[in-house]
Amino acid sequence: MSNLTPFFNPIAWIRAYQFRKRNGKFDKSSYDLELYLYSKILKNNMLHYGYFDDVAVTPETISLQQVEEAQQKYASNIIEQIADKNSHILDVGCGMGGLGAMMYESGCKNIELLTPNKNQIDFINKTYPQFTTHRCKFEQYPATEKKFGTVINSESLQYIKLEDAFSQLDKILLPDGRWIIVDYFRLHDSGISKSAHLLNDFKASITANNWQIVYEKDITLHVLPTLKFAYMYIERFLLPLKHFGYEKLRFKKPALYYLSQKVRDSIDKKIAKEGASIDPEKFIKEKKYLLFVLEKKK
Repeated sequence: MSNLTPFFNPIAWIRAYQFRKRNGKFDKSSYDLELYLYSKILKNNMLHYGYFDDVAVTPETISLQQVEEAQQKYASNIIEQIADKNSHILDVGCGMGGLGAMMYESGCKNIELLTPNKNQIDFINKTYPQFTTHRCKFEQYPATEKKFGTVINSESLQYIKLEDAFSQLDKILLPDGRWIIVDYFRLHDSGISKSAHLLNDFKASITANNWQIVYEKDITLHVLPTLKFAYMYIERFLLPLKHFGYEKLRFKKPALYYLSQKVRDSIDKKIAKEGASIDPEKFIKEKKYLLFVLEKKK
């Protein structure tokens, strides 16, 4: 019963309430726990999906090294679309700076990285001091006289309202500049995962804002191995470990197990939601992963 003592302590309840208030203000954009986890598993400072040439590779045969190589291949697909490597480049939602580092190695020197995540900015400033960084949301980036020849949204457009994204690009991109977008889009307004823009809405916004698609590539099949790899680990490791932990708690601390029912329900709900978002079969039915290059119409 000693483990249950805090439940009957009024002071503990007051402190718990104060703790809840402090942590209730948590802003995912400033400290993304999922991205932090991925960054500790993969060591190439990239947080995006990978691009596998072999779309038939089975998840059981994929190594962490292959995932990292696929992420580098993904970055190479972006870099190939940069028309002018001497112009200023802005990487929006830059993660840990891995794409920026590859762009720098390919000959791009005027690179600026933007993320609202404090930990990512601190890491980039320490690891890649050659880059100019901006800690803010893209919508809050201040328009200045400096214009960019290339703006990149790699898995970051989904977090920005379309009207805000197009408005910002009109302010910061050179007239002949390129907007490179690599992200997944929803095919319809159903399914468990509501992340990402509807593809039809995005294409309608392109036309409405006087832009044009100069390059489009469907890379859905090439990113699916990453999803299959992650989903395999959920099915074969995370879920069995969760069950093991629950059962251990039930047999060792039955009272605590009973009192923690709501917490366990919340954990189950979170895992189910995250699992649905990377379920390869659901993904391919509900979404497309696309690489776009946009230019403003003359």
